[in-house]
Amino acid sequence: MNQFVNRIDELDRLQTLYESGAAELAIVYGRRQIGKSELIRQSIADRDDAVYYQAVQGTATTQLRRFVEAAATTYPDITAVKEEWEPLLAYLVDRDAIIVIDEFPYLIESNEGLPSIIQHLWDTAVDESQATLVLTGSAIGMIHTHVLDGGAPLYGRVSQTPNGRLELTQLPFRSIQEFVPTYTPEERVFVYGVFGGTPRYLSPLDPAQSFGENITRLLCDPDGPLHDEPETVLQMELTEVNTYFSLLESMASGNHSRNEIAQGAGIESTNTSYYFDRLETLQIIEKHHPALADPARSKRTRYQIRDPVFRFYFRYLYGRGGQYELYGENAYADLIEPELPDFVSETFESLCHQAVPALYTDYQLTQVPSQWWYKSREIDVVAPTDESTLIAGEAKFTNTPLGYDVLADLEDDVSHIDWTPTGGGEPTYEFALFSRSGFNRSVEEAADERDDLRLFDLSDIVAVLESRVDP
Repeated sequence: MNQFVNRIDELDRLQTLYESGAAELAIVYGRRQIGKSELIRQSIADRDDAVYYQAVQGTATTQLRRFVEAAATTYPDITAVKEEWEPLLAYLVDRDAIIVIDEFPYLIESNEGLPSIIQHLWDTAVDESQATLVLTGSAIGMIHTHVLDGGAPLYGRVSQTPNGRLELTQLPFRSIQEFVPTYTPEERVFVYGVFGGTPRYLSPLDPAQSFGENITRLLCDPDGPLHDEPETVLQMELTEVNTYFSLLESMASGNHSRNEIAQGAGIESTNTSYYFDRLETLQIIEKHHPALADPARSKRTRYQIRDPVFRFYFRYLYGRGGQYELYGENAYADLIEPELPDFVSETFESLCHQAVPALYTDYQLTQVPSQWWYKSREIDVVAPTDESTLIAGEAKFTNTPLGYDVLADLEDDVSHIDWTPTGGGEPTYEFALFSRSGFNRSVEEAADERDDLRLFDLSDIVAVLESRVDP
């Protein structure tokens, strides 16, 4: 399948920049395999004024030579220009070209002065031009250092209207339909829970195969196209990979606090700050604070692996090759399938967070729905409103109907939340239960009798997310 799925807004923004009638600078960034190159190629597919250069690691001389070769396919006379970045780029700017430098950080590695050269060009030579310069990068830290952060040579030069800063993230859940159109809503949740929203990981899915067959072929098979993907990506970005792998394996096993993760990895927690910061910068992990907490002040922090494929790899595959050889063709059924509901439950909870605004349209939420925890207490879904109401819910992705005990525990836990409504006074509560497998009769009867309790099954959540149009 074509990897270009559901990037309509980003494509429209780029094409608006190309046609703005003024000089524009755009930066397209995001972690590896997220679809940056495909987006750019689609945006210039039918144009005869575009130069596309895919940078690679190499010497400054090699980079210049390859850039001229790429540009000459559209502008043959550029071969007569002196092979230095400023005159080459100035030549193209004078011709109102669209100039794409894919993986710009590779050029910076061989020429640290290049961002300053572009800055000088942009400040002195583009007033009468309609050129567009598009820079892309997977090395997110370098993109911030040289383009986005205050003090960076190109800071303030990225176009503002329309916004030339495009950060590509994972595709939303609704995109899964386009990769596996014959799968049921529940199967699509499983797909998103394992493969996430990275186009390169979704494209090899075969809708004619079962979910288990796809996992076996793509992930479990040692020759599968995604089997070693997380390890390969990390080795391209990191040194001391064994330390990072140990931390990620600990995280994937269910540890979330920094101390728990370090202990699980056999590392002193005082020695982990650098590693956590690096993994965050690369968007491999993310940290969370409890709902209602001030992130700048809260000391309660949890970490989790952002990409489900990475989480799957470090939970089920990393260091377990011999085990899979022993089980052979039964490895998926015996080692993975029984645990999958628990593994996917993290994604299901996230989907419930995303669905809350559409399910509670009578309320104006003041924070993005998220998880709340304190000591041994935990609530899966908490969303404050601009009135006196706090929405609180539990999300269960189990094989059995959700029982009344879950509701009772939720009501008890809510009483321990410290929250004062915006207008003061005592809070009121709306309770929500989200379930993969329905509800016990006692829960359904309670919902019939109460105005403050609503029940949502998996089909409700999928329906609102697949019909949702993001702003």
